[in-house]
Amino acid sequence: KREEELEDAQYKENEIKRGIRFKLSMLFSGLIIAIIILITYVASSSQAESLRTEKNTQAKIVLNGLSSSIKASVIDVIGSRKYEELSSPDEYKDYYRSSDLADKFLELMGEASKQPDVVYAYVLGQHGIVWGHTDPLIDPYSTYEFLKGQSPFKKLVKAKLQVDPKFQLLEPIPSYFKFKINPEDEDEASIAEYTKMLTFKENSPHLKDSFGEVHVGINLEPMYDKITYSTATMQGYGFAALIFAIIVTTIFATLITRPIRRIIKGMQQVIQGNFSASVVVKSKDEVGRLSNTFNVMLKGMSILVSPEVAQVVLRGGDLIEKSEKKIVTVLFSDIRSFTVISETLAPREVVVMLNNYMEIMTDIILKYGGVVDKFVGDQIFAVYGTPFEHPMHSLCACATAVEMGVQLAEHNKEREDLSKPPIRIGIGVNTGDVISGAMGSSKRVDYTSIGDAVNLGARLEGTNKVYGTLSIMSEFTHEVVKDDVVSRELDLIRVKGKNKPVKIFEVLDLTEAGKKKIDAYLAKLKEEEKT
Repeated sequence: KREEELEDAQYKENEIKRGIRFKLSMLFSGLIIAIIILITYVASSSQAESLRTEKNTQAKIVLNGLSSSIKASVIDVIGSRKYEELSSPDEYKDYYRSSDLADKFLELMGEASKQPDVVYAYVLGQHGIVWGHTDPLIDPYSTYEFLKGQSPFKKLVKAKLQVDPKFQLLEPIPSYFKFKINPEDEDEASIAEYTKMLTFKENSPHLKDSFGEVHVGINLEPMYDKITYSTATMQGYGFAALIFAIIVTTIFATLITRPIRRIIKGMQQVIQGNFSASVVVKSKDEVGRLSNTFNVMLKGMSILVSPEVAQVVLRGGDLIEKSEKKIVTVLFSDIRSFTVISETLAPREVVVMLNNYMEIMTDIILKYGGVVDKFVGDQIFAVYGTPFEHPMHSLCACATAVEMGVQLAEHNKEREDLSKPPIRIGIGVNTGDVISGAMGSSKRVDYTSIGDAVNLGARLEGTNKVYGTLSIMSEFTHEVVKDDVVSRELDLIRVKGKNKPVKIFEVLDLTEAGKKKIDAYLAKLKEEEKT
């Protein structure tokens, strides 16, 4: 968990404000939200439309049932010649009363009121005279007083014909309004009132063929409650699905981005100079192939490309601008009589011998913060202090020379056990001004150091042959490390390119003070590697 938290912290420090994980999470979450909203809207709309159709069908069934029963009950009354002679409202009232129409419709009104969600039903004759009403408080044969939202059939037809001139008069006409089902209730219910004309003419009737109208009020609140409940239920399921989808999306995005972040972490290690870094991604997809390609590329780069050049380029620097003049310490080492040794060995044995030797020496150089500038045959050229600052370049170069001698002695013991000739080397150490930078052609460059200090270091390496020593340092290095290195003055020599003679010293070992400084420096390097 601590490693993941550290990885997250390092990931955030790289100025990635909105990474792939965030974008994928937002993308999939947005898509899921859109899908949920669309499904909820479509499902709610479909259910609402289905419920409205159901209410319309219910109203039509009640209306048609009432109409048929009414027409069957009044066919003799309405079909009489006396009915055709009526003209005034009072004449119609008297005629209806004398025919006992209200008594005939009393049972029909009772049956209608028992239908689901039917709030009321009433039948009107000519001039809006009440034939029957489910409300017993409304007197039969009285003129009906329409409530707000209710209208007589003729008024509704006129409004309907303005919208649809081909409207069929036998079709029910709905109207919607608010109505208090119970006078004691504060809230008003939504009512759909369906109105139908009463006529005996079944084909293309006219308004003059009407002898009455029937009205049925349907309570829409149960329908709206179902719609609200269904919508809330779907929204609840949608919200749960959204939470689940966000969790799954986050996990999915993390699984995708985690290998990428490992690759980024590996690249950061390369930028910091760790060319032994590698990325382990086991997924058999494009990301897995990318990590494998990265490892192969890094392996090739770590062997074939100068680490100094690679680091400068990877950090976005300019190789030309990186060129500088500074004081550093150079170290040269070379195998004695390498030509003679190589002539007695097969080519493969020469390569194996040289690689084993170079591996040991290179590890020592890197251990003390040095940089292998180049390999020239069996010669090693190392620099301490460029391209990166080195606080103890002179002392670390001398420590490298001492440990090279120790490690070489152990390596020669192994070679003697295998009946192989020992390897003898010479080491030259010098401190001074050099010019460091990327040098070469437009097609191939190498990061190296040049100058008199480099030339003197190379000369000192060859001087070991004269004095039979392992390693020699110049007076310029000795001036810096004289209290930390056990040395022996050898001579005052004149080297090519120098007018003044140079004192030279044999490097024997480190003093106790020098060892403490080196130990502290190495401990500091380990701490930096951990962080």
